[in-house]
Amino acid sequence: MLQDSCPEPKIPTKNPQPAHTEAGRAASRAHGGPRSRRTSRPGVLQLGDARAATRGAGRVVVEMECGITVYPARGEGDRWRAVWREDGVRRQCEAASEEKLAAKLAKVTERLTADAPNLERPGADLIAYYLSPGRHPAARGWSAKHADTQRRLCERFVAPVIAAICCQDIKVADMQKAVNAAPTAGEGARLHRCLSAMVTAGIRGGYLTNPRLREVYWQPAGRPAPGPQASVQGESAQFVDPAQIPAGADVAGLGQALAAGQRGDLYELMVNTAAYSGLRQGELFALTADQITPSSRVIDVDRKVIEVSGALLTGLPKGCKRRKTIYPARTPQGYPLADKIGARIHAARAEMDAGANPLGLIFPSPRGQYWRSSNFDRRVLAGAYLAAGWREPGGAGTWTWHSLRHVFCVTALFTWRLEATDVSCMAGHANVRTTLDMYVGTTAGVLDRARTATA
Repeated sequence: MLQDSCPEPKIPTKNPQPAHTEAGRAASRAHGGPRSRRTSRPGVLQLGDARAATRGAGRVVVEMECGITVYPARGEGDRWRAVWREDGVRRQCEAASEEKLAAKLAKVTERLTADAPNLERPGADLIAYYLSPGRHPAARGWSAKHADTQRRLCERFVAPVIAAICCQDIKVADMQKAVNAAPTAGEGARLHRCLSAMVTAGIRGGYLTNPRLREVYWQPAGRPAPGPQASVQGESAQFVDPAQIPAGADVAGLGQALAAGQRGDLYELMVNTAAYSGLRQGELFALTADQITPSSRVIDVDRKVIEVSGALLTGLPKGCKRRKTIYPARTPQGYPLADKIGARIHAARAEMDAGANPLGLIFPSPRGQYWRSSNFDRRVLAGAYLAAGWREPGGAGTWTWHSLRHVFCVTALFTWRLEATDVSCMAGHANVRTTLDMYVGTTAGVLDRARTATA
């Protein structure tokens, strides 16, 4: 009010404009007023629509995406507040400023937009969900061996890094740290596959949202990464180099080296059975007399021995696929395989009746039980490998027991002249394309065809 008694005007010492309270600034911005230049991060009011509050005259609230409602501070010193519903529960958060509230709501918006209700859980829950058998369809669960391998990888490498981290805060660097903890390239490759599958499962289960978390690969610490390995132009990555496949004489040599030791006849039979029937080592360990029909030389491959947490169990063959295979009357080197197997069937049944071999195994351990792979390799194969020239004194060598499966496939294809589809069925490959890629290849005959065409 003007005072009539004032004889002369005075220069005002106070700003005639009203004070800019926090609520006043919020209302001004909500109606299109200028923002403060001090803010470099967008606030919540830029991301939503302002409306009048249902309670409180003159108060402005902001409706954001995903059903988030923001209540600006009413005055200087008051706090900003946001309310939303998540997983059926009303939740809220608050902050001292608009910018701090916007930072908190960024994570809320990520969870609500992705429909990922488990992002706030710790990484330990993500690991437990990944290992849980209940997340798989009933007919497509993991085998006991694969489940044990995944559990071991998670316990040893993954849990120490991410178990205590909130799933929403897991970064690519965390996953890289986990995969780099692997001691070898092979273990690193297995760990990469484990993490890739875990991220896929985590996204589906609402624990993760970032697919880039699976793009991590083993990098050897303190050493340069190995360079690219040479491959054959036009050849599949599954192609087995002929140098990795023992010749018939090499198979016979290993059998003869084993025959010189204790139970030698049994182990020589085992080598020839593996090389000319295509059975894997675990399938040989589980082979019983009842699975063999000697009159037709057919083996029903319906089980294998696996080691899970130190215990020996039986399970379905690889891929959970039962199959039948055949063995020859004589091997290419003249070993009488059919006669030897027939004699061994009678011996196994006699041992079973005597209680020395209660399971009726064709290739039992000395105690009449299943072989443990590590024991068989150490007690039976190690010395024979050296004697047959499959290993050097330092342990280096190209061929392994699994190489005997390659012998069966190439013998069936190129010596017995069987169709690739038949070999695929007997070997237990996923499909005939796998058989062709591994043993026939895509470049076979290229030079011969080119030489003929250019003659």
